[in-house]
Amino acid sequence: MDFNSIYDSFYAQFRLESDAPASTEDEYMTGMILANEAINRWSNYDGTYWKELFTTLQASTQVSPTLVRTITTNDTTYVCPTDFKEAGGSVRLLDSDGNIRKRYSIIEAQEVQFKDSNAAFAYFTGNPKTGYTLNLNPAPEADLSGLAIDYDYYKTPALFTTGTDVPEMSEPYFIVHRMLANQFRGSRNPYYSSAKADAEDVLRTMQLDNNSGTWANPWQLGDTSGTVWGG
Repeated sequence: MDFNSIYDSFYAQFRLESDAPASTEDEYMTGMILANEAINRWSNYDGTYWKELFTTLQASTQVSPTLVRTITTNDTTYVCPTDFKEAGGSVRLLDSDGNIRKRYSIIEAQEVQFKDSNAAFAYFTGNPKTGYTLNLNPAPEADLSGLAIDYDYYKTPALFTTGTDVPEMSEPYFIVHRMLANQFRGSRNPYYSSAKADAEDVLRTMQLDNNSGTWANPWQLGDTSGTVWGG
């Protein structure tokens, strides 16, 4: 469901009209602003880590002239993707077949002072405004040059910029309801409360699905404190 479909659904419920404004009209652009606000609300909801926002450096779609995904001899710093938010797992160096040639444990930047200078570790520095940088220790030697860098990370969500953009969330109708709520609030429409409640219901359902895993692989282990070994 891309933004155009989301906007058509929003407009049909708001105006009860089938012909939505063209992408060049102010109402359409206002709708995109409201839709991006909904994405922001989703991404920051209740401290939830959404499955859709986990990715890896090699899988990242970010394009930047400063983003380097391969090792250079003696280069210890590498710019992270612009959507990087938090690191996870470890930093891996991969050969052309995808095999791990070297692994770096990720530590917090303040822990560097307690590490041996010859130890293998990685840490991230920076902030959301200026961006993040991957730091490797020790400096990569010549035999590692050209290997692919990869690591897991949690990213910021992509916002709408065109009508064909598709949101990353599992239930895009949350955006429709949230857009309606904010439109009603701006016009002091009494239906604001019901539209907001509809949006929050969809959001809570998404969170429940996100945190429950699958029937074969639940995210939380069952309580076996009352069982007996071998019983």
